[in-house]
Amino acid sequence: MNLSLSMPSLCSSLLLLALAACSGSETHSRAQDRPAQGKDDARQTAPRSVPNRPDSYLTFAFYNLENLFDTEDDPFNSGDDEFTPGGANQFTEERLERKMANIARAIRAMNEYRGPDLLGVCEVENRRVLEILTQEYLPNGVYSIVHAESPDSRGIDVAMLYRTAELTHLRTTMHRVDLGTGRPTRDIMEATFQRQGKTFTVLVNHWPSRLGGEEESEPRRVAAAQTAVRIIDSLRAIDPNADVVMMGDFNDEPHNRAIHDVLDARAYSGTGAFDHRMVNTAAPVEEEGRIGSYFYKKDWELIDQIMVSPGVLDDKGLVLYETAETVFAPDFLRDRRADRDARPPFRTYKGKFFLGGTSDHFPVVLRVGWK
Repeated sequence: MNLSLSMPSLCSSLLLLALAACSGSETHSRAQDRPAQGKDDARQTAPRSVPNRPDSYLTFAFYNLENLFDTEDDPFNSGDDEFTPGGANQFTEERLERKMANIARAIRAMNEYRGPDLLGVCEVENRRVLEILTQEYLPNGVYSIVHAESPDSRGIDVAMLYRTAELTHLRTTMHRVDLGTGRPTRDIMEATFQRQGKTFTVLVNHWPSRLGGEEESEPRRVAAAQTAVRIIDSLRAIDPNADVVMMGDFNDEPHNRAIHDVLDARAYSGTGAFDHRMVNTAAPVEEEGRIGSYFYKKDWELIDQIMVSPGVLDDKGLVLYETAETVFAPDFLRDRRADRDARPPFRTYKGKFFLGGTSDHFPVVLRVGWK
């Protein structure tokens, strides 16, 4: 990949910087029209960019929606019993409406208040909750849904929302993750999209939790990683330069074995050769150590991640522009009751107690170039 800057593009860049410096006060006044986000936003990781300038951009995001159930009892899903008006969580229509409004606000605020072009989600009960979200709480017709039922014992699925005007959905394949325990987990969703005659594939994951302890539960995440490896390798066997975006709640961090060793996902410096299976744009964020996507026992964990295949390092189709994802953590998604130095995600429930927040995770966002 040619990462050099031509003289005209260098001059253009200097001119843009000069204009930006002169218009700083105007930019500030426009920002005041948006909802206040607080100085904690500085804790979001500043994306590291590679020098090549793409023709346009696509913004990918992932968000664990923390048990987005409807309020109706599904007789075939015992996992939804507590998320009904008469269930343990007393999940009423009013509470669902509040959660939907919170989620929609977060989605609209991403990508500088334009919303993402593609959003992967997990912990959704069914297609119906996504239809409510996209038709009643987000601008109707802007996003289309990719969803399929997973065999998870709690009845929660992975899914995608994509901007209909930007992307054409071609096909979806669901991949079963065999844990070898007889207990099912979430499938890995593989969806292929087309834009301007070029295709790319997105994988949405929600790997098994650390229930029972990190070490004891690790084999389950290794099994999920091995499934992902088979998917990625099969795509690259057909096209070594295939553009693949992989995202999800992995319940492991970039340095953990399932991601670092089995999946072979590593950071990319922005220059030179890359000899690993996937570029992990969460790895630079973990190295900085300022914030994570999840807060557990007073520590940040970066378990929500976006990765791309080496094919995204070329200058065709998807083009890596930012080498680090952004943890999207505006003030309105934070728990303001907590210590200001931490301010974890403002969750919907703590145990059985309804807090009224959006989710116990922050979303992660990555802007990718397009040529």
